[in-house]
Amino acid sequence: MQTDLPRWAPQAAIAALVVLIVFFSNPTRFVGNGENLVVFSWLGGVQPTPLEPGFHLVVPILTETIPFDVKTQALTWKGTGQEQAADAYGSKITALTRDGQEIGAEVTLNFVVSDPPKAYTTLGTDYIDRIAPIVRSVISTETAGFSAQDIYSTKRPALQAQIREKIAQDLGQYGITVQELLLRDVEFNKDFVASIEAKTIAENQLSKKVFEIDQARQDARTVISQAQAEAGSLSAKANALTQNPEYLRVVKSGVLGSTLETLVTK
Repeated sequence: MQTDLPRWAPQAAIAALVVLIVFFSNPTRFVGNGENLVVFSWLGGVQPTPLEPGFHLVVPILTETIPFDVKTQALTWKGTGQEQAADAYGSKITALTRDGQEIGAEVTLNFVVSDPPKAYTTLGTDYIDRIAPIVRSVISTETAGFSAQDIYSTKRPALQAQIREKIAQDLGQYGITVQELLLRDVEFNKDFVASIEAKTIAENQLSKKVFEIDQARQDARTVISQAQAEAGSLSAKANALTQNPEYLRVVKSGVLGSTLETLVTK
């Protein structure tokens, strides 16, 4: 005996199938703090607005979501060779100065993925490996504009500022915002350091000699001034004597001790 199915049975079966598909394709997304989800639709491509922290529904099957860390991240280069730090992306970055001296420096780049859809579209999910060559290239280019002497002495902050500004410009077009860039533990060729130290010692010694010469000149001027003052005093005494009516009497008497002083002061 054959039982006829209700007319609504096919629709119910389709609805049940849809429910099953939706259930097993997980249409819900929960986004945690410090995270965004980039939405890719097979119909519309990458959506310009990411999913921010909270609970969201997405179209199953036709939609994919890609997580992006939007907290501050640090990219660091430090150590050399086998001594490279475990938490570092790579070894110290080396670059040539304007005068051909090689320097090595620890570098830390703090950044935020401020526009996840743009970062995903331009750099992909392996954006770290795309950022690193840009940082190295900028450091090499900007370092070439400074002499080793400049970097060794007073212009290291200027170099760091220029590198940060250029990296910020380059990464900004990829949805990456630079928060800070640090150059630390800058190393120079040992021979160069030795020559700089020798030059510094020589300059200090020269400065000391110049000071001693200036001091001697000042002392000489003081002695001359004192002598001129004494000469002026004697000249005044002589003028006073020659203009005093008692002068001839004093000369004739041959008494010059206290009498001379008395005459001068009158």
